[in-house]
Amino acid sequence: MKRLGILLISAILAGCQFGETGTSDSSTEKSSEQQTEQEKVTGSEQADLSVSLPDKQVSFVAVGDNLIHSPIYKDAQKEENAYDFKPIYQFVEEDIQQADLAFINQETILGGVQLGLSGYPAFNTPEDMAEDLHDLGFDLVNGGTNHSLDKGTKGITNALQTWAQYPDTLFTGIFDSQEKRDEVPTIEQNDITFSLLSYTYGTNGIEPQHSYLVNYFDEDQINQDIKKAKSVSDVVLISAHWGDEHAFEPNDFQKKYAKVFADAGADVVIGTHSHTIQPIEWVEGKEGNETLVAYSLGNFLAATTSNKNLLGGMLSFDVTEEEDDKVVENVHWTPTVVYYATGENKDLDKRRDFMIYPLKDYTEEIAQHHALANEDGEDVSPEYFEQLTEKVIDARYLTPAE
Repeated sequence: MKRLGILLISAILAGCQFGETGTSDSSTEKSSEQQTEQEKVTGSEQADLSVSLPDKQVSFVAVGDNLIHSPIYKDAQKEENAYDFKPIYQFVEEDIQQADLAFINQETILGGVQLGLSGYPAFNTPEDMAEDLHDLGFDLVNGGTNHSLDKGTKGITNALQTWAQYPDTLFTGIFDSQEKRDEVPTIEQNDITFSLLSYTYGTNGIEPQHSYLVNYFDEDQINQDIKKAKSVSDVVLISAHWGDEHAFEPNDFQKKYAKVFADAGADVVIGTHSHTIQPIEWVEGKEGNETLVAYSLGNFLAATTSNKNLLGGMLSFDVTEEEDDKVVENVHWTPTVVYYATGENKDLDKRRDFMIYPLKDYTEEIAQHHALANEDGEDVSPEYFEQLTEKVIDARYLTPAE
């Protein structure tokens, strides 16, 4: 949430020099005896001084797919071409704003109303979503998904122009030039610099007009990108759009590239796309490093009519750095649930009143009013979502770190 500056750093880096403060003439008046006494600091005292220095630390939260089906933007419409999505996020806003940095996967392109708003299968989301996500406190936004090309090159151009209005938000994953694609997007917080690299498995069979428009998975390119990112940042984050839809376990492709990311030295991999939650694990890299991999955070917001696609998760962790050592720690998973209602006739084509709840706040009373509560085979009780979470996510990540 706290935005201290975004840097776009290209492959050629300029060096920085820092000036030194000269010694004043008065300092020469010190006697040699005084100087000797001041220099008599034992090794143990030096160590104590070093230990007393506070660590640099950044708290981070990440959420999954912001998948804007047409009932959602129709529910958010206030007047012609004016939409307010913020009320949908009101019960998770505090979690987002309390973190130093917050990430979201903007699943659907903000391609511009002139191209026609649309839901499944070729999405186009109102541009007002960018302002709302910015105001909610999201600092890093991924736009590289299988829906990036739903509105073609023009949709990408329009989306980039929209996100450019919020320069303190790092938006990446789609690009309008090779130069922009080759830059490493970074954001700084509490004197720690984070880079964010984005890759998607595909774009639903739509071929890009230019190769630089979207980043696809490519092992050689990934290795080059991470090497460059490590040279300009302290922490390398990966947005990985991958996996089988509706699956609760990672597939072989995901496991392969999780190892590629770890071997290259990435620190955290944030997985999206499956629309279901998937496990968290630590993957060991070839240098003995450990990479945190969350294979899928599930849907953060969607209008799906399948209960398993209504469960998501907020992944939180801290990054602590002292001297040249950085640690990803205090990893925690907070389950979330998408709620919506319908009219008296229970017409699912008229879904409305969308809301994201932390599972701990999603009560049985709320569940009874869910539009899917009376649908055959669609259990939307708190107990169902609790059991599914516990089945997929290791228990150690469900207990808040002390």
